[in-house]
Amino acid sequence: MNHKSLQPREDWSTILLAWGMVFISAYALFQADLTTGMEILLIITTLAFGAGFALSRSSFSGRTAFIYALVYGLFTIGYLLGTEYLPADMPWAERIGELIGQQRDWVQKAVGGGTNRNSTVFAAHTSAIFWALGYSAAWYTFRNPRLWRVVLPSGILLLSVVYFYYGPKPLATYLIVYLLLAMLYISRTHLAEQEVGWRQAAVRYERATTFNFLRGGFLLAAFVLLGAWTLPTLNASASVNEVFGSVNQPWRRFQDNWTRLYSSLRSYGGGVNDPYADSLSLGGPRNVSDSLIMDVYVDRQLPFAYWQSTVFQTYEDGQWRAPSVEERIIHIPDDGPLDVPVNLGREEVRQTVLNFLPNSGILYGLPEVVQSSRQMFVTRGLDPQGKNLVDLIQSRYILQQGDQYDVVSRMSVADETSLREAGTLYPAWTAAYLQMPDSITAETIALAADLSAPYDAPYDKAIAIQNYLRANITYNDQIEAPPNEVEPIHHILFTTKEGYCNYYASAMAIMLRSQGIPARVVAGYASGQFVEDANVYRVRASDAHTWVEAYFPRYGWVQFEPTSAINVIGRPSGEDGDTEFALNQSDEDNPLNAPDQLLPQLDDDFLAANELPEDDSPASFAPDTTTSWLAQFDPLTLWRVGAGVLVLVLSAVALYLANILNVRVETDVVQSYDRLGKWGLWLGQAPHPSQTPYERADQLMSAVPDGRTPIQNLIHLFVRQSYSPSTAAEPANPQAEWQTLRPLLIRHTLHHYWAKVKNFRPALRKNMNNK
Repeated sequence: MNHKSLQPREDWSTILLAWGMVFISAYALFQADLTTGMEILLIITTLAFGAGFALSRSSFSGRTAFIYALVYGLFTIGYLLGTEYLPADMPWAERIGELIGQQRDWVQKAVGGGTNRNSTVFAAHTSAIFWALGYSAAWYTFRNPRLWRVVLPSGILLLSVVYFYYGPKPLATYLIVYLLLAMLYISRTHLAEQEVGWRQAAVRYERATTFNFLRGGFLLAAFVLLGAWTLPTLNASASVNEVFGSVNQPWRRFQDNWTRLYSSLRSYGGGVNDPYADSLSLGGPRNVSDSLIMDVYVDRQLPFAYWQSTVFQTYEDGQWRAPSVEERIIHIPDDGPLDVPVNLGREEVRQTVLNFLPNSGILYGLPEVVQSSRQMFVTRGLDPQGKNLVDLIQSRYILQQGDQYDVVSRMSVADETSLREAGTLYPAWTAAYLQMPDSITAETIALAADLSAPYDAPYDKAIAIQNYLRANITYNDQIEAPPNEVEPIHHILFTTKEGYCNYYASAMAIMLRSQGIPARVVAGYASGQFVEDANVYRVRASDAHTWVEAYFPRYGWVQFEPTSAINVIGRPSGEDGDTEFALNQSDEDNPLNAPDQLLPQLDDDFLAANELPEDDSPASFAPDTTTSWLAQFDPLTLWRVGAGVLVLVLSAVALYLANILNVRVETDVVQSYDRLGKWGLWLGQAPHPSQTPYERADQLMSAVPDGRTPIQNLIHLFVRQSYSPSTAAEPANPQAEWQTLRPLLIRHTLHHYWAKVKNFRPALRKNMNNK
C-alpha cells in the first residue's frame, strides 16, 4: 500500500462529495421503506467506498484490486444479511447455505416463472448493487478518473427510486441534494485537473481558488435546479403516448417481471388519479368529458356489462360511503382465484383491459372479479365460512397510460325463474346492507311498499321498483342540487321527478332496503360502445355510471338498472327453454339510444402505438372517405411526415446559417488562426500556450503534410496582421487558403479517429497483459 498524502485530486472535499453521492442514493432507498432491514445499505455503501479508496491508492493492478473488492463485498454482504435477516441462533454454515438457496430459488423463478415472496433476496441484490456503486465511485475518482462513471450510475438509481415511489416520504428532496453534490463534484474534479496542469507548467495560483470554485459551482447548481423546478411538467397526452407507446412495451414487461420477482416489497397507493373515491354524493349537475378511460376486450359481446370500481354500503345525509376497511390483503396471480362464496348462476368471463388513465389504481372488470394478471390489493370482509366478501379491487402498483392487464370475473347469468325462487334466507352479514337513515321519509317507504305489495318474491319487487323509476323519473344530468333541508331521494321521487344515475340508483337501493331486501349502490362505468369487428368495449369518461345490486340467497349480488338512460338488463325467463339473454334491449324513446347521441368512435391516433390483443386492433376500421384527404392517413403517419418535413426545413436553415458563419470566420485572419488551433486538437496536436505561431504551424504541418502551403500562408497572414505595422501593404484573403486546406483537414481528421478505433483493442489487450 502506498501511503501518500492527499493530493489536490483526492483532497477531503473530493472524498466527501464522491462518497456523499452514493450515500444519498442509498439513504433514499432506505427511506422508501420497501422492506425491513434496508439500513444495512448505509453500512455497505460506506465500507465499499472505503475499500475502493484504499485499493485505488494501492500498487495492485486493476484486475487484482477488483478481485479483492469482490471478496470483501461477498464477506461484508453475507455477514450483514445473515445477521439482519436470519435467526441469531442459526449456525453460520446454515446461514450461508440458506442465503445461497434463496438466490437459487429466485433464479429458478426468474427463468421458469413464479412469484418470489422472500424479502431477503431484494436486500441481497440491492446490497450487491450498492457495493459495486461505492467501490466504483472511489476507483473512478482516485485511480482511473472517469467522471460520468461516478455521477450517472447512482443518479439513475436514485431517479428510478424517486420516480416509482408513491409513498409519503419526500424523496424528491434527496434527488435535489444529489444533483447539488453532483454539480459540486464535477466542479471539483475539473478544478483538480486544472491544478495538475498548473503545477506542471509551474503556474502559481491561490489556495482559495478551490473554495471559490466550489462556491461558484454550488451557486450555478442552485440556479439550474431552481430553473428546472419552475418548468411545466409534461402532461400525459395521446400524442406523446402515440410516439412512445410501442417503445414502452418492453419496459412494461420489465415492470411486470419486477413485481413478480420482488412481490414482498411494500407498495403505496398514493398519487392515483381515479375518478371514484370512497364516497358518492347526491349533488348538482353532472359534468363529464368524453376522454377515453379504457378498452375492454372480450371473446364475444356480453348480454350486459358494467365495469365495477367502488361498492357503497352506508347512506347518510345524501351521501353514500364505502364499507369501512376491515382488511386489505395482497393477492398475487400465483395464488389463483380469490376464495369467494360459491354462487349459482355464474359464468366466468375473461377480459383484457387496456388502460388510458394516467396513474390509475383501480382494476376495472365485470362485477365479482376473482383473478387478475396483476398483483392486487383486495379490500374485503369475511363471511362465517372464511370466504372473501370483496368490496374493492385495486392494482398493487400504479397503472400508467397504455398498461394492459387481464381479469376474470364471475358474471351473474341467473334467469328470472331462478332469482324468483331464491327465497329470503339471507346470511347474517347482509344486514349491513339494510341500513337506512332516519331521514328517509315515510312517503318514500310507502311508495316502495305500494310497488312491492302485489308481489311475494324479492326479485319481482326489485323489478317493480326498477320499472317504476325508469318510467316516472326523467333523465337529466344538469339538475340543481336538492335544498339542504330536503331529503334528496324524496326530492326526486316527489318534487322534481328528474335526476341522473346517482339518484336513480340511490332511490332504488333505499326502497329495496325498506322492504327488507339487501341492496347496495355500485359505481364504475356502463358498458360503453361495443365494436363487433374487434370484440371490444370502448369506455369513455361520459360512461361513468352507478347502478344497483340486490342480494339473492345462493345467487349472490345481482345487477339491476333503474336509470332510464341506460339499457335495461334483459334476463331470460328460464321457462320453456328460455335461457338466452336479450342483447341490446333498450327503450326506443330514450334520447340516449338515438343514433345521433351515440358516443363518437375512438380516435385511432391514441391506440395506434399500443400493443393490443392480436387481431383486435382498431386500426382495421375503414377511414371516413367523406372527410379531407388528410383524414385518410392515420395520425401517426401524419405526425412522422410532419416531423420529417420539419427536420428538413430546420436542417436547411441550419446549413444556411452555418455557411454564413463559416464564411465570416474564414474571411477573418484572427478567427482563421483560432480555427487552426481547434483543428490541431481534433488531430491530436493540442497547441501549448507557450508556442509561437510558427511553432504551432510546424506542429500542425506534421499531422497534415500535404497542407503545408495553405497552413504557412494562414500563419503568415496572422503574424503580419498581428505584429507588422504595415498591414495595408498586402491584401489578406484567408478564405482562398481555406478552400484548399479544408478538405485536407477533414480527411486527416477522419483518418486520425479511425486509427484510434483500430488501435483501441490491441492497446486494451496489451494493458491487461501488463497488469
